[in-house]
Amino acid sequence: MDTREAAGLYFATMAARDWDAFAELLTPDVIYEMPQTGERITGREKYLRFNREYPGDWALAVTRLIVDGRTAAGSMNLTLDSQQLVGLVFLEFRDGLIERITDFWPEPYEAPTVRDHLVEQATPALDRLSI
Repeated sequence: MDTREAAGLYFATMAARDWDAFAELLTPDVIYEMPQTGERITGREKYLRFNREYPGDWALAVTRLIVDGRTAAGSMNLTLDSQQLVGLVFLEFRDGLIERITDFWPEPYEAPTVRDHLVEQATPALDRLSI
């Protein structure tokens, strides 16, 4: 399986909550990091448990997937209960399996008014779906 196929399956199996197929994509010593909170999970079993036990009613949709050799980057829209979030994930592969995942969940914020004369209102990322 190549990197593009594995990255696509990472998102698809997570969205489907197919944890057995999801597990097959990960190295036993996979590392999952969330830099904004400073958390790290090491090992397939802990990472699977993290995902299985994630609270709330959530759904995700990939909006962009970029693959280059042994790495992939994706953006996704996540609905968590009534909250809408945009996430960024970076995947690193070893021998066709995912060995490192880095997730960013940036908070939306109001644009500074000092650049109003330069910008136009864009369609929010939550409204775009283009893989």
